[in-house]
Amino acid sequence: MKRRYISALFLVPLLLLVIFLVSAQAAAIPYFTYSLDKSSTARGELVKLQINAGQVPDTAAGFRMRISYNAAVLSFVRTETSSQIKSGTMVTNSTSNPICSVYVCNVDQGAAPELSGNIISFVFQVKESAAAGDTAIGAHIDQVCNYAAKQLDVDIAESLTVSVKPPEEEPSDEAALAGLEPYQGKLVPEFSPDVYQYRMYVNDNVESVEFYARAEEGGSVKINRKSLFKAGTDTPIVATVTSADKENKAQYVILVSRADKPGTAAAVNSGSPSKAEKTSRPSKTVSEQTGFAGKGTEAEAADGKDGLPGTPDDFTQSQQQAVQTAVQPSANTNRVDRNIYIIGNQMPVYLVGMLTAALCIMIGIALSFYLKIKPKK
Repeated sequence: MKRRYISALFLVPLLLLVIFLVSAQAAAIPYFTYSLDKSSTARGELVKLQINAGQVPDTAAGFRMRISYNAAVLSFVRTETSSQIKSGTMVTNSTSNPICSVYVCNVDQGAAPELSGNIISFVFQVKESAAAGDTAIGAHIDQVCNYAAKQLDVDIAESLTVSVKPPEEEPSDEAALAGLEPYQGKLVPEFSPDVYQYRMYVNDNVESVEFYARAEEGGSVKINRKSLFKAGTDTPIVATVTSADKENKAQYVILVSRADKPGTAAAVNSGSPSKAEKTSRPSKTVSEQTGFAGKGTEAEAADGKDGLPGTPDDFTQSQQQAVQTAVQPSANTNRVDRNIYIIGNQMPVYLVGMLTAALCIMIGIALSFYLKIKPKK
């Protein structure tokens, strides 16, 4: 009996210690943590605030996020979510500051999906006019509930700091893209600063495309359009890069091919060649038609160096003409070609009339001279 009593005295503290360690370990795993993908960034670059979820027993089925930032330094671009956040389960009000997002999981699975790792990222871009120094991004998650709609005691707020690097003292003359990425779809070939021509294929229900574009060395980028032409056609989109010193420009062309609507492709392919295809001139490369050589000083364009890389011969005549129109929309707009055709042995009516009138005048002059010099009988 005495031995059992002594054993119980040792086992009870040991059991309490194990329970305490397990509870401490469970409490040490937070529901959410925040992080930045980089500690310092340059003007024009992207920085991501990442929301990370811990693997906890009572998974969060819904919560609210509020993200605050300095609008003089940063501009909000978009949100990125992992596969754990299903489509339609998160709604974001991006026009407010702080940004407000609400997540509520799907209820048709019978349980909340487990959340772990980087589940959501808020993407910002550093403005070109941003002052050098530290800027804060605030993150706050509250109103967390489980699948049974029970409010959880979770309220996590934190301020993270990113440092904006000072700009170069002298503006660069480099006119090139450092990054070009469509928000949906894929560029063919993959982006490279030295490749100025790309293809991109989208479904027929896609009516517009947008790109993230960043210039090298503090330059600026302007994209001419985002809306697409009708289904079954190609839309050339031109990204014009201007160097930081405003002296040089470069143009990157993305030819977006929008798929035909279902049921129309067969009819188009089975038809005879169009009149435009029959009468089209021999194909030229895009650089020959547009006259621009990618980067483009006149000397580079003249000697053919730094020409438009890529595979321009793969483009059809109509695609090349579309690119030419996009790059030089005002070229030769006042030119008018007129031709006079003579069919068979016929002459134009107005020429016959002119010759007849001239012949009558000559006969009249001859008669007047004849009547004057004719001797009287």
